[in-house]
Amino acid sequence: MNRDMKEHLKEYFAAPEPERKGHFLNSLPAEPVGLSDFLLFQAAYIPKWVWGLSVLVFAPALVGAGFLKKDMLWCISACMPILALALVAESGRSERWGMAELEMSTRFSRKSILLARLGILGLADLLLFFLLLPLAYVNGDSSLLETGIYMLCPYLLTVFLGLWISRKVHGRECAWVCGAIALGVSLGNTLMYQSIQGFYAPTGFRWWAAAFVLLSAGVAGQCYKTIKEKEAPVWNLG
Repeated sequence: MNRDMKEHLKEYFAAPEPERKGHFLNSLPAEPVGLSDFLLFQAAYIPKWVWGLSVLVFAPALVGAGFLKKDMLWCISACMPILALALVAESGRSERWGMAELEMSTRFSRKSILLARLGILGLADLLLFFLLLPLAYVNGDSSLLETGIYMLCPYLLTVFLGLWISRKVHGRECAWVCGAIALGVSLGNTLMYQSIQGFYAPTGFRWWAAAFVLLSAGVAGQCYKTIKEKEAPVWNLG
């Protein structure tokens, strides 16, 4: 078959241009997705090292408090910033790996995706907190309320600083800076416990309580600002 014949056949059997294609696609009903399915789907995207980190923190605390009968409050408090690092890292993972623009074209908004993942990690950390709380309390001299606030202050400080930095610094550099913040808070907590006599003394608890209130408000404000920023368009000028 010569070339002219092929061209005539191609023209004769050419498919017509689709009409109102976009309207037809938009009219197709979207399959509903329940809240539980959506959360399970987003949980699958959370890196496995995050869950492994929780186990690495819980296991030594269980051994130290349950079997060695050691005071684990200072040790567990020093580990809380490491747990907070996973939550902070998740807030900027899309930008770090260049997936922000792709997420904007998905069915669910970037705000919904971020809220789901941060909510999952927050609930996981809350569950781990309630598992660690009796281990930190059992061999210590502080009350249960005092123990909980001593544990939460380093965690909240890391989250506050990490979210603030993640809104100022983008890309891979953000992960390194947030990691340095978590390590700094953890080492600072340990050094202050070792060098300051009565670091967890009841007489100074009012300052811990004030720090807990201020940090809680600060974390709430940073979470709100972070989620609001996810609603803005992402411009890739690289």
